[in-house]
Amino acid sequence: MDAMRLSILAENSTRSPFILPEYGLSLHVEVGGTSILIDTAQGFGLFPNAAKMGIDLAKLDLVALSHGHFDHVGGVASLYSFHGPMPVWAHPSVDARHSRRKNGRVHFIGFHLNRNAVDFHPVTGHLEIAPRFWAVEVPRDRRDPEFMKNPSHLVLEGPDGLVPDPFDDDLSFVVQGEQGLSVLLGCAHAGVVNILEEVARVFRTRSFFTVVGGMHMADQDDAYVEKVVGALSGRFDVRKWYPCHCTGFQAASRLVARGQNVDWGYAGTSIDL
Repeated sequence: MDAMRLSILAENSTRSPFILPEYGLSLHVEVGGTSILIDTAQGFGLFPNAAKMGIDLAKLDLVALSHGHFDHVGGVASLYSFHGPMPVWAHPSVDARHSRRKNGRVHFIGFHLNRNAVDFHPVTGHLEIAPRFWAVEVPRDRRDPEFMKNPSHLVLEGPDGLVPDPFDDDLSFVVQGEQGLSVLLGCAHAGVVNILEEVARVFRTRSFFTVVGGMHMADQDDAYVEKVVGALSGRFDVRKWYPCHCTGFQAASRLVARGQNVDWGYAGTSIDL
């Protein structure tokens, strides 16, 4: 039987003295004999943490990117130079000019992608990019604004100036493991409730083995967090939650308070799927 395992290679925190924490997220999935990396974080902990966890990045089959923020794609160039040519799957807008407005200045927080130098594969809609592994986009017309609240300082530089970043490039991923479907999030800029609703629509189930990743509630107000957590616990049956990165401990604790099975997705965590 091929291994079916998820490993969190990079995240803001860790419980192990041998794993390097950093602000960002990187997940490794071994599914059906295919070695997949989702995001790279900033690249600081990716290589040493993978080595500590027994994951050979030289044997990766593909890279899938959740969106184009530096804390998820900062290590792409180093990884590609190390590994050599391999498919890179991402939304066509992954290299949009994602920026942050702070103290009257605009800071670029995306990444520079030379599509002519990589084996780039664009993803829209939902697409099986490896056996039992799908990328899922939530189109704008299926994003309920009640469950999508991105900070106002995150902007996009366009031809007519700065606009609120619509995060068209936001992708999530679904794995069909031995224990059921699992949903893997980057930062859930499309809204975690919207993402799970889209996955439920596509796969015709509201029951998932696990949901792992960032849910973007760390900087949200109490009312919004309570609304999102109420929808998550009321609409979906999730055997185990592994929130991390931008989720915020408050949101995680509220899931626990609603009777959900929750553990923080620290760097160094491995989950049999």
